[in-house]
Amino acid sequence: MREEDIAEVMEIERQSFPMPWPESAYRNEIRYGTDSLYYVLQPYREPAPTTWLERVFGPARRRERLPVIGYVGMRFLPGEAHITTIAVHPQWRGRGLGKYILLMAIQQAARHPIRFVTLEVRASNRVAQQLYTEVGFRFVGVQRGYYRDGEDAWLMRLGPLDRAEMERLEEILRETEARIRW
Repeated sequence: MREEDIAEVMEIERQSFPMPWPESAYRNEIRYGTDSLYYVLQPYREPAPTTWLERVFGPARRRERLPVIGYVGMRFLPGEAHITTIAVHPQWRGRGLGKYILLMAIQQAARHPIRFVTLEVRASNRVAQQLYTEVGFRFVGVQRGYYRDGEDAWLMRLGPLDRAEMERLEEILRETEARIRW
């Protein structure tokens, strides 16, 4: 995620959460979050050739600005990566993109010395809970009144991230990629 992505991230944030993060939170994470990583998901589009040179040698790399359709953020703590936020634009939901970006974030997190991935999810958010369960997260507790509106959060954890677990997650990622490449 870059600062120029924040306006689109905020639009998705407002459409996805009853109490969205403030824009300043994303800006601070990007500028100063040395222990965090934030990614955006954008559709892939092969540029069409426009000149005879491009038709012969392939399209040149143009810097076309593609829309942000999802994002994920995580913070690193000793031995774990904590998913702080994840969302997909409402028009792009139901295509496996949430699972894809979550798995890609876990794959990136596994490059660090971690054993677990953790997150909180609203007790009322059954769709997200189902996604996390499908990936392998397990319910580990409840944080009462966690959200500003007083709703409880489910605490969920994935891991330990040993070789067998990472192979299982890579297989789920391959299946998810095959589904979304239609």
